[in-house]
Amino acid sequence: MKHYPPHTIVSRQGDWTNSILIINSGWSCIYRDLPEGDRQILDFPMKGDFLGFRAGLGFNYYTLFAITDLSVVEISLDILAEKMRKSPPLAVTFMELTARQRTILLEHLINLGRRTSLARIAHLMLELGFRTKANGTGDAHGFYCPLTQGELADALGLTPIHINRMLRELREDNLLVFKNNEVRFLNRPALMQVCSFDENYLSANIFTNIHLIPR
Repeated sequence: MKHYPPHTIVSRQGDWTNSILIINSGWSCIYRDLPEGDRQILDFPMKGDFLGFRAGLGFNYYTLFAITDLSVVEISLDILAEKMRKSPPLAVTFMELTARQRTILLEHLINLGRRTSLARIAHLMLELGFRTKANGTGDAHGFYCPLTQGELADALGLTPIHINRMLRELREDNLLVFKNNEVRFLNRPALMQVCSFDENYLSANIFTNIHLIPR
């Protein structure tokens, strides 16, 4: 198990690697650095998520950044491949996780390309709520959320000022409150209508099938 303090780079875009990482606890983000100095946040990996399967020559496609205290399990790809050869169910589990990860990223692409600003943030909050509930760190009413408005802006292709305005609108419409690192859903059905949220893309919830994290 490896531990990283908040605001620490765990691995950098372009670094060579031969392992996967499984998030044991904490919040992180993965992002791509852009030539003009900006960044695009691709996802917010959290408890139960894994990173490291990739195409190419073994170089990180993105930077992994610890938002909070973060603990991860690092597993060599060689060791993982051997475990998969001996355990087909384990191989199937990682196939399902990879498919789920791809579906989440496709949904994020739709968020950036086709949804309104209000729908983007509503959709992301509902997704994070579903994911935290699935891994035991949230519930049906809300979840702990350490993300800044700047991080939300970098994930949604908006400015922090715009994020602030949209959060205020959601609060005034009695749909959602984001205050003191806590997101509370005030009217989940109505919030889902705002962004046409369909949780089926997240339904492959198999965190409990992973036995690689020490207890």
